[in-house]
Amino acid sequence: MKNDPKVSILIPLYNAERYIAETIESCLAQTYNNIEIIIVDDGSTDNGISIAKQYESNYENIKVEIQKNSGAPVARNRAFDLCVGDYIQYIDADDLLHPDKIRKQMEVLKNENMRTIAFGKWGTFRKSIDNVIWKELPVNRNYDDPKQFLIELWESGMAAITHLWLVPRILVEESGGWDESLAKNQDGDFFARVVSRASKVLFVEESVGYYRKDNENSISKQVSKKALQSTLKTFENYMELMKDDMDKPEVRKTFAYIYSKYLYYIYPEHKDLVEKVETKLKNLGFNKPIIKYGKKYYFLSKIIGVYGVIRLRKLIGK
Repeated sequence: MKNDPKVSILIPLYNAERYIAETIESCLAQTYNNIEIIIVDDGSTDNGISIAKQYESNYENIKVEIQKNSGAPVARNRAFDLCVGDYIQYIDADDLLHPDKIRKQMEVLKNENMRTIAFGKWGTFRKSIDNVIWKELPVNRNYDDPKQFLIELWESGMAAITHLWLVPRILVEESGGWDESLAKNQDGDFFARVVSRASKVLFVEESVGYYRKDNENSISKQVSKKALQSTLKTFENYMELMKDDMDKPEVRKTFAYIYSKYLYYIYPEHKDLVEKVETKLKNLGFNKPIIKYGKKYYFLSKIIGVYGVIRLRKLIGK
């Protein structure tokens, strides 16, 4: 395997003592052998760092570093600085990889240039991957135009999670790394910048990752005002990536949908953010949010208005 490109698996660790061993084991079980595992502990207060250190003492290809609590983006950037891989595999400290995940993607990437990025299939699980629920993304296909992939992903309202991807090192370098100022949607922001710089996006169906849903410490569960503001900032970053295509009606409509969906979460509690989003929608040529809840809600919006429908949806949800 000496002639095979090295893959660096980068793991930010924070208070994940219940999960980190299983995550590391899924990385060690990879059937692609030329890998290194870099773990950066982000000031954990539990026993997770001791578990990671034990693995480091037993495996030459595992390196563990400790930093003061600074957030997952800082830990990921530090892990990237420490790694030497030609390709980068990011994974959180509670998620899992199928043993063939990296090998299946490398089999495809070895015939492509070093600006081609690959992603795979993913599912959610609680406790055990025996209970996995698969997510079928509408973008699960190959793209010669990476920006078209982003537009269709955003329009779908779904996510291509962190450990789906296998990323050429050069794209990480050119992207500028993870935005350390963000409190939410750091992965969406980072991979949007990475994908926009790729020459091609390839879907490898046999390449599988598992996303854990039962970790209460997950950053994805944050709903603070700072998190909401960070999410809004990432949307502005998306628009900057697409600035050369903003005259296209389908692109403008996609962003109108992104902001409309966001409005559902913040209305009516955060009036300042609501006003910002309404301004964004008007600048895109939309005087009201886009309803995508189905025909019944669409017709109901004609009677009680879009905001009335949003209130009704939240009431039904409660």
